Parts: sequence; structure tokens; C-alpha cells
Amino acid sequence: MPLTQFLALADAIEPEHRYRTVYDADFSVLVPGKEVIDPDTLAAFSRIDFTGHTVVDLGCNFGFFAFQARRLGAAAVVGVDREPRVLAGCELLKRHFDANGVDFACHNIDDPACPLPEQRFDIAMLVEFIGKTFVLENRVAPALAFLERLSDRELILSVQKIYWIKKELGTTPERMLKLYPAQYVVGGDFLLLDYVRDFFAPRWRMEALSPMADGYEKPRKFLRFTPA
Repeated sequence: MPLTQFLALADAIEPEHRYRTVYDADFSVLVPGKEVIDPDTLAAFSRIDFTGHTVVDLGCNFGFFAFQARRLGAAAVVGVDREPRVLAGCELLKRHFDANGVDFACHNIDDPACPLPEQRFDIAMLVEFIGKTFVLENRVAPALAFLERLSDRELILSVQKIYWIKKELGTTPERMLKLYPAQYVVGGDFLLLDYVRDFFAPRWRMEALSPMADGYEKPRKFLRFTPA
């Protein structure tokens, strides 16, 4: 049975490669993880109009958002990850869900020779992916630039609005100022959402799909970018 095979495979994979909680079609938990999909996340994601569109999901892990995009009406979805064992798990879940129209591909978006940008999609997604490591290693801009190469119609991202530099990132404002312009390092905060918004401006217009309040908030916020 595909599900039994998947559970055995997932159990053998290191935690850093199965960081997201894995859910069944009824949203019951199959494999616990550090990152959960809460009702607010589902509500924000459901605001995206996938109907009839082609979609790519970068850093798909075990494919939750790829499968969900297909359930919400996407014509075809490609989930992309760099870990072959994770992708083998995706294929087992695809059989378990009987998810025709969802495919998976192994690509490393950090590789300059990655052939994925030779394809174009209606919607390119980078969700629940950019986190503390990306910020500290100054990899946010390259990831956003890669995403932009995949669609000229719509980009979907989720990011934490603000990181506490000392408590969450484990570094200092002085070190962050060596990586990012001063307007994004304010007191003890790193303003990631502002950085992402300004990276795409003026080419793209940002729309918040998640409720947004002033100041620090968790979890990540879903954002839609459309051509300005």
C-alpha cells in the first residue's frame, strides 16, 4: 500500500528533510513535523484562484501545497525539491491521494545551471520556505529572483513579517547591516516582509492574503504578487 510505504520512508528520513507536518486528505496528521498547517494558513491559501492554471511549488517538501493547489482547481502542478527521498515520498502520496495532474521534479534552485527556468507557469509559489537560515545566509534575494523567472503572471510567497534579530536569528544588528540595507534593520528587528515587497517593486504589486496587523506577528503571512 502506498501509504504504508510512505510512512516507512518518512520515518527513515532525517528530521531536517521532513520539517513540515504531513497530512492525509482529511487533514488528519500522518507524520508530525515542526511546521503545522493551521486554519488561518488554509484560509489564506484558499484565497488564491488556481482554477485552470499551471503551478510550480518550489521547496515542496512532501507536497502539501502542491496537492492542495490541485484540489483547489489547478490544471497541472509541479512540486520541486532537492531531496530525492522526499520526492520518492511525494510519489507515494500522489498514489495514495490518486492525485492526477500533480508531478514532482528534483531541482536545486541554488544551482546556476538549474534548467527549471526554461519552463513558465501561470503561478509560481515559494511558501513556508524562506526562514531563518535563508535570512542569515543572505539567500533571500537569490530565491526571490529565481521565483520571478518562473512566472510573469502571479507569484505566491509566505514569509514571517519581522524577525527578532537576537532572539530568533541569534545574531546582532551590526552583522545584519553587513547583509541588508539599513531600512530593513530597525532596532532589534529585521523587516523581512518589507525587504520582499521592495525586492519586487516596482515590477510587481503586493497583496496580502493573510490578515495583517502592525508590528511583530507569527506565523508566516501569505502574499500575492501580480504585475504592476
